[in-house]
Amino acid sequence: MRKRNLHGMLIKNYVIFVIIMLGVALLSLVFLSLSLAGSMSDEPFPLLIADAVARADYKRIDISDIALIGGWVEILDEENRVVYVKGDKKTAEESYSSRRLYDMLSYRGTGGSSSGWFCTASTFKADDGNEYTCLVILPEENVELQINLINAPLPVTTKFMTIFFISLLLFLLLFSLNIFFYSKWTAAKISRPLDNITTSLRQLRSGKLDTRMDFKAENEFLQIRDAFNDMADRLESAQKEKARLEEARNRMFIDISHDLKTPVTVIGGYSKALAEDMVQDEDKKKRYIDTIHNKSLYVSGMIEDLFELARLDMIKAEIAAEEADIAEFLRNMAAEHYDQIEDKGLLLDLDIPEEAVMYSFDRKEMTRAVSNILGNAIRHNLPGTTIYAGLTDISGQITITIADNGAGIPEDLRDTIFDPFVKGDASRSSGGTGLGLAIARKIVERHGGTLELAYDEEGSYRTAFIMTFER
Repeated sequence: MRKRNLHGMLIKNYVIFVIIMLGVALLSLVFLSLSLAGSMSDEPFPLLIADAVARADYKRIDISDIALIGGWVEILDEENRVVYVKGDKKTAEESYSSRRLYDMLSYRGTGGSSSGWFCTASTFKADDGNEYTCLVILPEENVELQINLINAPLPVTTKFMTIFFISLLLFLLLFSLNIFFYSKWTAAKISRPLDNITTSLRQLRSGKLDTRMDFKAENEFLQIRDAFNDMADRLESAQKEKARLEEARNRMFIDISHDLKTPVTVIGGYSKALAEDMVQDEDKKKRYIDTIHNKSLYVSGMIEDLFELARLDMIKAEIAAEEADIAEFLRNMAAEHYDQIEDKGLLLDLDIPEEAVMYSFDRKEMTRAVSNILGNAIRHNLPGTTIYAGLTDISGQITITIADNGAGIPEDLRDTIFDPFVKGDASRSSGGTGLGLAIARKIVERHGGTLELAYDEEGSYRTAFIMTFER
């Protein structure tokens, strides 16, 4: 799905705003038109031309509209003499020639007639049976040819202006409401994700590392949401890892204390018995001496492993790697452990290519890593178990697999099997220092590879340690 961005959202909102404003303008125009149609339909049009006011009883002519704009009415007989005037006559003429009437009734555009008056005429028959001419004279500054009213205080003009201003006020009201709701809507589109972001940051700052942002918004806010969630994931993982390491450190001290206390206690007790000549039987003395020797070797081996683990953690320099055939190396490692495998009653299954597989590695460190894994497989499995050692070289990736179909690893130990002092039994009586796999992983990682545990209850080999190296 295409992600929305803030710029696109603002453009879309602006387009909606413009469309609404056009609708408001159209609504205002419709209101104006309907109001004018409804109001003006009941209003008589101003009687401003001769045809509209001429009547047989000319003395009762209605000149109220004409008088409002400064005009008057003259009644002419057949000789064009003025026989009757109604209104405020502003000219001194008492009769008109045909030429003069033609000039007065002619409209010459912007300049108007030469007299400065706008005239209309209409012939009618009076009550006395004679023919008369009704002449309506209007000030030229107040009318145009179409009789558009200019500054004329007529009732229809007043009503028109009233409706116009009401329509204008309606438009301004709707315009203001549109701006208000548009701004609120746009602000909400921005403030909602910002409030969510602020709340999440405060929760994270207070120590709630399980806080996650979950909202839908434009792409810019989604980038902040995804970055925050990723940061929170990392912080939560770091906290869990810190707690796990703290627990592992405490467990390591307990395990060291346990694994050293037992042999040291045996050595102390047996040596005291020998020193005080408490053992008379020579065979028993020899057994005590052998036990003291073996326990001292165990303690020495544990100290050596602890030193090696600390050294691997502290060393930052590059390993002393040399180009060699790692397939031949693995065959030699299997051969070196074959006597132990045979003595334990185990079987060995090799799957190593005949052709050379060249890789740059530190032979001394890699020997220790592979020996630790093979030694664990030999030590923790019962007779009849098959140990598998294989190597593949596919697409520049070298994989060494050491597996077995023996007893397997308890489920509660699989996630911590590479931690220091982790052993396969709770009583810690299975032998070994519990540091072998931790050292092996450190060595493999120093070579730029990975060491992982693969466990398959239904597979040919239940437990498999897989070392992967990139060329």
